[in-house]
Amino acid sequence: MPAGADGQCLTEVNAARGAAGFGELKQAVEEEKEARLPDESASAEQGEYENWAWKPVCDALAKKFESGTYAYMPVEDAANVNCTAVVDTWKAAYSNFSGLPPPHLGNEKLYKNHDNVSFVAMYNPSADATADCRVVTCTKKTTAGGEKGGEGFLPRAEDAGETIGSALICMTVPDVLPAEGSTAPFSEDQWGQIVTAFEGSASAVSPCVISLAAAIFGLLML
Repeated sequence: MPAGADGQCLTEVNAARGAAGFGELKQAVEEEKEARLPDESASAEQGEYENWAWKPVCDALAKKFESGTYAYMPVEDAANVNCTAVVDTWKAAYSNFSGLPPPHLGNEKLYKNHDNVSFVAMYNPSADATADCRVVTCTKKTTAGGEKGGEGFLPRAEDAGETIGSALICMTVPDVLPAEGSTAPFSEDQWGQIVTAFEGSASAVSPCVISLAAAIFGLLML
């Protein structure tokens, strides 16, 4: 299960964050084991597939790793990832939220759409948040009946009973969307920054403030 170079698409991710007033995510270094995706060799040595750290990815179930929230996007060509298109897909999930994104607990249906999780991960508001962004390629055996890997990966090649798929994964740490968490991933102010980035300053102003301003203007015109 090869993993690509560190920092894949991190420049584009940070550009989106900067537009919303958030600081840049730093690529987690090798010494920060809890802030990085599972090590390929260490996982492979476990031997049993069911206990393999990469099993959620290679099954394309898009489950969360223990230490962080991750953004996830299947890609057709692992060697030539269109980072702008990937980030635009994650940004498009903004329209799936009618207001401040809620905590994961009690809102499992919303976060079953992993684009919504990817959106939250990309805008991780934590101070000194880090990211491990890499392209991961998995090879899964297929049966004689033509069984493929699970949903989520785009098969790129099929040869001798194998299906190959790749995905870009950006795991951000600390985890702001734990499965059992009851705290929203963003504060009202942080969400306001994101709203402003997507819709402009007027959309981030409270309707009450706008109404008050209109009333004052009306009085001045008398």
